[in-house]
Amino acid sequence: MRLTTLGVALGILLPGAAFFACGSSDGGNPFGNPDGSASSSGGGDGGLGGDNDLFGTDGTLPDGYVPPFEDGGFSAGDCDGGGCTFPGPGAPACANAPAINLVYPADGTLVPPNMSVMSVMWTPYGAAFKTFEVDFQNSVTYMHVVTKCAQETVDTEQPPTPSGGCELQLDPAMWAFVANQNRGLDPVTITVRGTTDGMCASTSANSVRLAFADQDILGAIYYWKSTVSSNGTGGQVWVKSWGDQTPEQDVTSAFGATCNGCHALSRDGQRMVINSDDDDSDDEYGDVQASLINMVTKTSSNGGSRGNMKPGFGSFYPDHTRFLMSNGLGSANPPTNQILQYDGTSDMALPTVSVAGQSFVTMEDWSADGKSVVFVVASATATWDFNRNDDDHIFGGSIYQMPYMGNGTFGAAAPLFVSGGENNYYPSYSPDNALIVFNRAPHDTSVSTLNGCTGLGTPQAVCPNDSFSNSNARLMVTKVAQGSSPVDLTKANGSPTLAPVPLSNSWPKWSPFLQQYKGDQLLWIAFSSTRDYGLRVRNHQPGMFQCYPPDSYAQPGGAHHSTFSPQCQQPQIWMAAIDVTVAHGAQFRPETVMDPSYPAFWLPFQDMTTHNHTPQWTQAVAGNPPPDAGACVMAGGNCTQGATCCSGLVCGANGQCQQLAQ
Repeated sequence: MRLTTLGVALGILLPGAAFFACGSSDGGNPFGNPDGSASSSGGGDGGLGGDNDLFGTDGTLPDGYVPPFEDGGFSAGDCDGGGCTFPGPGAPACANAPAINLVYPADGTLVPPNMSVMSVMWTPYGAAFKTFEVDFQNSVTYMHVVTKCAQETVDTEQPPTPSGGCELQLDPAMWAFVANQNRGLDPVTITVRGTTDGMCASTSANSVRLAFADQDILGAIYYWKSTVSSNGTGGQVWVKSWGDQTPEQDVTSAFGATCNGCHALSRDGQRMVINSDDDDSDDEYGDVQASLINMVTKTSSNGGSRGNMKPGFGSFYPDHTRFLMSNGLGSANPPTNQILQYDGTSDMALPTVSVAGQSFVTMEDWSADGKSVVFVVASATATWDFNRNDDDHIFGGSIYQMPYMGNGTFGAAAPLFVSGGENNYYPSYSPDNALIVFNRAPHDTSVSTLNGCTGLGTPQAVCPNDSFSNSNARLMVTKVAQGSSPVDLTKANGSPTLAPVPLSNSWPKWSPFLQQYKGDQLLWIAFSSTRDYGLRVRNHQPGMFQCYPPDSYAQPGGAHHSTFSPQCQQPQIWMAAIDVTVAHGAQFRPETVMDPSYPAFWLPFQDMTTHNHTPQWTQAVAGNPPPDAGACVMAGGNCTQGATCCSGLVCGANGQCQQLAQ
């Protein structure tokens, strides 16, 4: 059974971790310093042998720098103030001990160095092992953490169900020790060893390689998470900024509705559009209205009511002076080949954008340079409840692009690629305007029509070609050029292209700034997924399924005010690194297409007891105290810390203020 109330995450924290360390295990660095001199011992604090000034302003290390070897040990909080011991590396294997298996993180994961916390999970839990040691090791690091695994992991079912394993949550001190030492370097290998008697030691059957990016990730993530009340199921939008200890914050409850979501934010974080409803658990737009929110003043353009714009998908021009909204009501508000345009300050309606020759357009995204808009042309839509065909259920989507000509006018649209039955949807431009990440659901012919369903009206209804909560959705990336071949992000998807696992990978969005990693350009994507989060969120237990809200296409006329079924799979927010250089090159050489993604990791700030969806990045959290007393930044200046670019400039993918093409 699944816990669906809004609550505090059930993470097993191990407070008060003790630390013991020496700098170089043999009194010196076997690799030497960059100038050829002998190194001093490291301080054991996650620094670089006392040379902390080596970090640049963005946390990077100088090219060619090799850190001194660091050897550090920690005792987890369940070790009674550091009272745990563990046999040395030469201890014999334990006889008749059960196999130890690492469950999380995934092998080959790349993580931001300023994430500050992460869990390692493994099986088994129980009396067989007296103590465990979790090791992080490579040529420059040996960190070992001893834990008793005093508490068995439990998942988020209701009541919480023991899941048969152990969890070590790295605290900020542990994280700093291993992450700062290994920024931009080769992965550390994580292994778990267990002792049954304090003298032997068995090593895990598998190991995991974990790498740390070179540069700190910046910006903020806004995402929707569910709430449950006596009225039913709703939700609000929350925000978490990167690189600080500020807790996540609810940013929409104050705007007069018990369900605010389907949000779109300007890239600078200054404006947001939300679609507002009551928390009566439905999925139809009949009582939904949209609002424009000034995120600096935390006020809505309509004075706090539910909204005065029709619902739909939104996207902002880079300087937030105007924004687009899809015609979410479809045929109830014809014509369906139009995109609505509004003023970004007053939400005053501007001239609509008609897409000639197309019948149904939606899911638009404005490029970071303001020069083009990508959107979806649907082959079919869902129809239910007296001819309702809201645009959150579309089928056979093709990806189109149209140029922005300035002054609210657009050029002719052209396809990037046309659907052959598969559904391509939720497109999003990379901040350098060169790539588009999107969802693809393969064409399922088990239903007689493209928009067909099975089991309609039942909790386990399936509309296999639908864009809404499609369990078979996968993450794809393509170059922004006609004729480009989309590439499956296999590692981020969590399963092979030819042997896909239904994990509902959905709503991918890019991080705001380009980075460098091992000579390549790097970006990150955040998305929702129903994959298992180790031993804590288990979505693929027997009987679990992907849920649809009542009174939706899959459950037409369903009872309002209901809550999630206990067997509902529970989406969470995940993140993965994308090698931009590989993404570009793979499409120049189709015969050697390479997956540019890394395995995904669970974002640790989110509430694991709720359903979490639709992550979206901004360059900063609007309203936070600006640097330099709020003075605007001139062209070429650094805008990565939330500073506002001067008039006519926007913050670019390189983190500098640049001219915006009008």
